[in-house]
Amino acid sequence: MKADKKLSNKTVKYFAKMAAESYVNDPVHVYATKNENLRKRFLYHFLLERLATSNRQDDLIYVDEENRGICIFRRAHNDYTVFDFLLCPHWVFLYIYAVSTIKTLKFFSHLKPKKIFTKDTYLISPVFVDKAHQGKGIATRLINEGIEELTAKGYKIGLETQNPDNVPFYERLGFRTIEHIYCKGEGVHNYYMLYDENSR
Repeated sequence: MKADKKLSNKTVKYFAKMAAESYVNDPVHVYATKNENLRKRFLYHFLLERLATSNRQDDLIYVDEENRGICIFRRAHNDYTVFDFLLCPHWVFLYIYAVSTIKTLKFFSHLKPKKIFTKDTYLISPVFVDKAHQGKGIATRLINEGIEELTAKGYKIGLETQNPDNVPFYERLGFRTIEHIYCKGEGVHNYYMLYDENSR
């Protein structure tokens, strides 16, 4: 279901904690923070800022009815700046986890979604499900709800993933890779994918 109102601060923190567990083995974050316990703490704060930013802006937020997962659609040409993060209450993490923050943002600086996706594109960013409930089709349902609503309004749907293991999942949902880059310095791939209903 699409959130009819903004998420409460408590709900944002709840999903940030969930995200930290979901993204702990994501290639970008493994590169940026080698220690797993430190990585989880950093990810909590990083995703807390990310979710709080989406909550303030016009991103579309889809939440599972039992709060087991969340999917956010944001405009491909909507850049998040450091200033956006500073408007969130927990921006101090930028300093506490400075090394992880710098390395993470350095990787993402390589990505150029504006050059790949048109202005009428929404990106899935992020989507995750409680580890205890993965494999139950929750992410698929949330993604499909967003696709149905947005494509009916004439929007395109895209995404970026740095995890090669995620590519087949998105392909089953109708996405196809339109460009792939490999960032040698970080040893991380990035797949730009676009939804094509004829690929389903």
